[in-house]
Amino acid sequence: MLWGAIVGRLFASLFLFGSAYLIWYKKDLTFIAGYDEKKFKGDKDRLARAYVIFCLASGILTVILPFALEFIGSYAGALCGIWITVGVVVLAFNSQSLNKGSWF
Repeated sequence: MLWGAIVGRLFASLFLFGSAYLIWYKKDLTFIAGYDEKKFKGDKDRLARAYVIFCLASGILTVILPFALEFIGSYAGALCGIWITVGVVVLAFNSQSLNKGSWF
């Protein structure tokens, strides 16, 4: 069971690392959900940096999660879920604040 989880999480984390690479180094902001070049008036570098940090942290957490579940228990899964949820909320508010206060 552990090997299947490791392989599945490795592919998921590789996707997150690949997304981070495309967003930051290639400046391909179309990978950001809801991003519209015409409507966004803020700093694109800061937006890309925020999403890359979240993708990298989530990718590292995704790689570590099967081992944490095996050795620590279900509390590790709960902490991972809380981290991702709080991260998404903070990222949503951060991206809106970078858009010069425009909510719509």
